[in-house]
Amino acid sequence: MNRERSRPSRTAIALLIFLARRISLKHLLLRLLGAILGAQAITLIILQVISRQRKRYLPQGGFPHTRFAEVTIGEDRLQLYDYGRDLYDDMLAAIDSAQETIYLESYIWKDDSVGRAFKEHLIRKAEEGVAVYVIFDWFANLVVPRKFKIFPPIIHVLQYQAFRYPWHLFDPRRYALDHRKLLVVDGKIGFIGGYNIGETYATSWRDTHLRIRGPAAADLAQSFVDFWNQHVPPHERITRRHPRCFNPLINVRGTSALRLMFPIRDMYIEAIDRAQKFIYLTNA
Repeated sequence: MNRERSRPSRTAIALLIFLARRISLKHLLLRLLGAILGAQAITLIILQVISRQRKRYLPQGGFPHTRFAEVTIGEDRLQLYDYGRDLYDDMLAAIDSAQETIYLESYIWKDDSVGRAFKEHLIRKAEEGVAVYVIFDWFANLVVPRKFKIFPPIIHVLQYQAFRYPWHLFDPRRYALDHRKLLVVDGKIGFIGGYNIGETYATSWRDTHLRIRGPAAADLAQSFVDFWNQHVPPHERITRRHPRCFNPLINVRGTSALRLMFPIRDMYIEAIDRAQKFIYLTNA
């Protein structure tokens, strides 16, 4: 009789232990998630404070810069930029010239005079019938007002989120955000480099950007299309293809953390290894 009574009690104790372990694991995961999100929030606050302090000491009239001449390589024409204002003027002119497609991708897109100018020009071209696709990084633009990140339905928008599900936090590959800054118009004019979109980068930020006019721009367009199609539902994928050709003098490489492919890093290392006289390296 005592043994029969002890069986339910043992079962109840086992059940309580099981539930306690599950609750403890749940609390542990919630605390870990809270710690990660808290760390990101603290990081954003610190970056904002640093940014405001830096703006107090940045030169208001810009800094010495060069207007580079366009260089012809085969069928392509290349131009370097080291001054944001010059770059933005040419990017907006390229957008205004679009006849078929505009692909714009930016890590940071500020809600200021420069950011609004880009948005207005894109909306105008979309209203004219040009297919406009926009990508920006969700995490990098958390401090940007939500209203600014809302576009008319005629513009296709992808807010790239590295962490879509809780288990993504445990995948190291997901910590690689979308840092690309890319603009391709009609598959014929392409801009790529280090400049984000915003007033600060127009006159107070030293970086490097490149414009390609010619067949090689189609490789940049395909890079955008591949990224877009990888992160949208099948019915929203881009089906347009721009004619591409092989150019041994211009190589377009794409890094993909999700696929553990880092050809750009390898390209840098190979170039450094082959250097004979000098190495020039610039980084914002």
